[in-house]
Amino acid sequence: MQVPYSHQTSGDFIAPGQAERIHALALRILREVGLEVAHAEARDQLAGRPGFSVQGERVFIQPALVEEYLEERRRRREAEMPAEGNGAAEDDHKLHLTVGVYAHHVHDLATDRIVPYTTAQLIEMTKLVDVLDERGVHSPSPGYPLDVAPAMQPLAQYRVGACYSRHGQRPVDPISTAAIPYVMEMAEVLGHPLRSLPVYVFSPLRLAGESLEGVLQYRDRLDSVFVSNMPSVGATAPISPFAALATAAAESIGGAILVGTLTGLPTGFGVGLHAIDLRFGTMVFGSPESYLFGQLNAEINEFYDSGRRRARHQRGNASAGIHSRANFPGPQAAAEKAAIMTAGALLGVRWFSGAGTLSVDEVFSPEQLLIDCEIKDQTQRLIEGLDMGEDWTADWIEEVRRGVAGSFVALDSTLDHYRQVYWHPQLFDRGFLASQGYEGRLKLAQRARDMVADYISRHEFELEADKRCELDRIYARAERELAGK
Repeated sequence: MQVPYSHQTSGDFIAPGQAERIHALALRILREVGLEVAHAEARDQLAGRPGFSVQGERVFIQPALVEEYLEERRRRREAEMPAEGNGAAEDDHKLHLTVGVYAHHVHDLATDRIVPYTTAQLIEMTKLVDVLDERGVHSPSPGYPLDVAPAMQPLAQYRVGACYSRHGQRPVDPISTAAIPYVMEMAEVLGHPLRSLPVYVFSPLRLAGESLEGVLQYRDRLDSVFVSNMPSVGATAPISPFAALATAAAESIGGAILVGTLTGLPTGFGVGLHAIDLRFGTMVFGSPESYLFGQLNAEINEFYDSGRRRARHQRGNASAGIHSRANFPGPQAAAEKAAIMTAGALLGVRWFSGAGTLSVDEVFSPEQLLIDCEIKDQTQRLIEGLDMGEDWTADWIEEVRRGVAGSFVALDSTLDHYRQVYWHPQLFDRGFLASQGYEGRLKLAQRARDMVADYISRHEFELEADKRCELDRIYARAERELAGK
């Protein structure tokens, strides 16, 4: 039976007892279907170990081993959990944005075209994102450049982020095994050592690829590993959300157990369902289903984290993506991002990723980023509610008389408190038709572009000279060794 969203907003998307049934199905999948492990040496290491059986390229995991892993993981997480009251957000009602970091194209405002990122463009966009910290955007470089060799791209992204962003000190995803040691070295210089790497499970139920190779090769330099996946409901996972969650859980948990066994490292996991348009074969972010699947993901991960789920009003540090399938700023991107941000904020989400990002995560648009900031500010005003203002003046009868006799706009009470009642956009237009005519969209775009130039001109952040010199040294060595320069 389908539970309407309107009924779910005050409760849970996963019904009582359903998480346990999802988990039971995941156990059966691991025991009876198993994971394909496309790594012969890894299969050889797993063969004969208690709790595993290997048939061809598939590895099967017994339920007792899964339960043992989950119980040990919960104990570890509880030991790492801060004391009650610590780690709370400074302002539980404040909304925050982060940009996507995987864009390889940029919306060039000078030509109004989507073009491949260059290093120079990435520097300018990083400056913009850094200055927008004042508007609640907290991110490093919004993408990586394509005017450098593929193996150098994550290193170029990291160097630009560190040099031009206050949030660029933490390591980027190395993407390739070849880049890992250089990213590690740069991270040491910046005081944020890289001690954990991700492993991505390929849906359905396949452990393989460069992320696995990188973890196996550099396991001695790591403290932990995190396993995740991106199954698409109806394409690389069953069409039933119930069965899809079970399959996704089997992928991530099984992958974590296998990687932990192979490396000897503490290994975490995250379960994630994603939407797809079966007509085009494209993953769809910004759709109603994408948001609903995100809520399922949050609840099933919370179940696996602690064996229980918190009430929605306790999820103030939750996050949601405002990615869009739209390839260009416009009605589709704005509508999808606004709908998801509003729904999420009303349910307690306070961090939204994918700001300024289009075509899922392929394109970064500075114009879209300013639109997303405007959407955030509008949503912020919505969730703050209203102060009824009963005590804003001592005598409301006299205030009403003055307003009737003259103008309520000119009253001191209005001048003192109008900003508490009304939010005024910086980008969106509220003027009459006569002032906009048919040029409204163009005028909004031009205002956004003028604001982008203004923000970039105000950039001031600089990395300490000694750290920058050291990053340049590492980067130059990587160019010689990886790109042959």
